[in-house]
Amino acid sequence: MLLSKKLSFLWSYSLIAIIVCGYYLGGPSYTWVGAVYVYVGIPLLDAFFGKDRRNVGHDAYDDVLNDRYFDVLVYSFVYLHYALLGWGAYMLATEPLTGVQGFRLMISIGVFGGTIINIAHELGHRSSRVAQFHAKLALASVSYMHFFIEHNRGHHVHVATPNDPATSRLNQSVYAFWWQSITGSYRSAWQIERKLLAKAGQPVWSRHNNMLWFAVCPVVVCAVLTGAITVLTGTFSWTVPIFFCVQSLVAILLLESVNYIEHYGIMRREVSPNRYERVNPLHSWNASHFISNLVLFQLQRHSDHHAYAARPYQVLRHFDESPQLPFGYPLMIIMSLVPPLWFRVMNPRLQAWQERACQPNEIAAVVRQFA
Repeated sequence: MLLSKKLSFLWSYSLIAIIVCGYYLGGPSYTWVGAVYVYVGIPLLDAFFGKDRRNVGHDAYDDVLNDRYFDVLVYSFVYLHYALLGWGAYMLATEPLTGVQGFRLMISIGVFGGTIINIAHELGHRSSRVAQFHAKLALASVSYMHFFIEHNRGHHVHVATPNDPATSRLNQSVYAFWWQSITGSYRSAWQIERKLLAKAGQPVWSRHNNMLWFAVCPVVVCAVLTGAITVLTGTFSWTVPIFFCVQSLVAILLLESVNYIEHYGIMRREVSPNRYERVNPLHSWNASHFISNLVLFQLQRHSDHHAYAARPYQVLRHFDESPQLPFGYPLMIIMSLVPPLWFRVMNPRLQAWQERACQPNEIAAVVRQFA
């Protein structure tokens, strides 16, 4: 990997820097600067810098794969988010913010929380206990810990089939999808955990049930945050638990919006009753817009991720053959909030993918290329 591309990943810190610095430089009127940066600034930067289709070469692959620099970036985000939660709670409890200004700050920090679920997603695919601990720690900060179970054991198994609640359907709005994915994924996580407990010979209602712990841990985080601010200020404030809940909700809805745009309308062929063709690189929407990929640790190279889930972010690859989104995730999320516009833009692209997916020879060539 070129040194310039490697250093460019430092851009991932830009959002938290803008949230904090924007407040101190601009004052309470700038509490929403984080959200504005993500959904206005980053699309403009994507348009200016364009796409990055470069892939790590075979000669540099092992060096990039084992470079600890890339691990430091993702691990640091877990602790930065907790620091941001503490800072945000303290500001809300002590600064003379209006209700609107306080709500905007909650939204901006919630937007950063959406990137934390992405960090948990990256670390949750790794096999080390350290990585998985940090994935859970990240998810506890946004009250979405069941994602740790369902994403790997549910979504990656059933993606692009009717059995996956996190796969959006043709002509389904993002609003309908939010309910489908949030409720369906939670039920799926419980079903998976029940099967794991039964296999291990453990009762459901016991300390061995991760879903019970995953329900308790975010409450503990919220209580500790509230208690810490109460001690620091000498006054209990309901603003702190409200802030924790609001930023969690924003982060969750952003994650589910990303799920929506990553898998909209794409379905695998059913080769026999309830058995589907193997996931290949044509089964997820891809985007290689430069700046948004830096901020999201190349999550937008989602086609390669679903084909090879254990591949770390720094070596994910772009392939022109994958179905391509017209814009990076931030602008696509905004577009998804206007369903008629979304359908007008995406349905023709989906139809083109469906026509292409019916050509087995081309699929086989693409799969060989990705291997």
